Amino acid sequence: MTLYDPIERNLSRDKGTDQSEPFVVVQDLVKHYPVPGFPRGRSVKSVDGVSFTIKEGEILGLVGESGCGKSTIARVLMRLTPATSGVARVDARNVLAMKGEELRRMRRTMQLVFQDPFAALDPRMKIGESMEVPLAQHGIGHARERRDLVLRMLSDVGLDASFYDRYPKQCSGGQLQRVVIGRALLLKPWFLVCDEPTSALDASMRTQILNLLTDLKRRFSLTMLMISHDLRVMRYMCDRIAVMYLGQIVEIADRDELFENPRHPYTRALIASSMLEESGLNSSAGLLKGEAPSPLHPPSGCRFHTRCIYAREACSHNVQEFIQASQDHHVRCQFWDQLEEGATAASSADGAGLEAPPALRPQAAHVAA
Repeated sequence: MTLYDPIERNLSRDKGTDQSEPFVVVQDLVKHYPVPGFPRGRSVKSVDGVSFTIKEGEILGLVGESGCGKSTIARVLMRLTPATSGVARVDARNVLAMKGEELRRMRRTMQLVFQDPFAALDPRMKIGESMEVPLAQHGIGHARERRDLVLRMLSDVGLDASFYDRYPKQCSGGQLQRVVIGRALLLKPWFLVCDEPTSALDASMRTQILNLLTDLKRRFSLTMLMISHDLRVMRYMCDRIAVMYLGQIVEIADRDELFENPRHPYTRALIASSMLEESGLNSSAGLLKGEAPSPLHPPSGCRFHTRCIYAREACSHNVQEFIQASQDHHVRCQFWDQLEEGATAASSADGAGLEAPPALRPQAAHVAA
């Protein structure tokens, strides 16, 4: 007996004329939240024209400060909140346009690992019961078969059978994160979105969870979107990395290329700040100024110009589109080539040489307040 009624893959994607189309394609994704009490049309621009692709079997990292819109993208892709506009195709299917039974079946192929495992599980339900719920909702197996599937998955994520009858309060954060990952994989998804899966864990447990995800990605042939504010996690896990700032992606490149040749000033600051635990110094000091603007009132022109130490007059009014800096490396900065000389300074392992060379020192203050 076959427990799973498999969702058919879109064979036209493999047999059609364009066999190189990525597995996940996001185009001009927008999510604005209207604000009560403000004039009509005023809204929080959480995600504002985001586009990216993910190849089959690839891990794309999405990194940025808290509030930049990373988690909103995850919720929109999983259809937990509606998009304002845009297209998101998974296996050549536009998931944002799906409704009813078509959407219910497609949900099996896309799963989300939540940031907080304590909030993701019902404290009144045993672990085994919580893991069986999605199987029952999709009509997979009988009670005994579902129990066997859950026990097998608990073993796959490194937990023994005793966890089946435990309550969440009887487990550690790392154990619950394993449970949440296992529950997401029970439906055999094609596409897995991990929203800050290690942010609530200590360093040793964080490494264990990242190793587990790497192993499960290989064993289950997953395509993944990894969301984090920690570039060290991105460097460990991802094939490519997209850097997000104030609702927009400002740079996207292969992992090694991004760390060796960061083109955007914001990326340089993030890489420098990721060295804090290694150097014991605030290596990003002097690379950023001020606080991040509110997404309710994003700056005109380049959204980063109010914090950029290299900003010029043109940055305050020119809306910057993506520029191809090199093969598979795109940046949203019109002066990226003038920053290139000192771009690798921020990625120095020992923290030396982080001060910008004379050619890269900030221009005279031209930025409008």
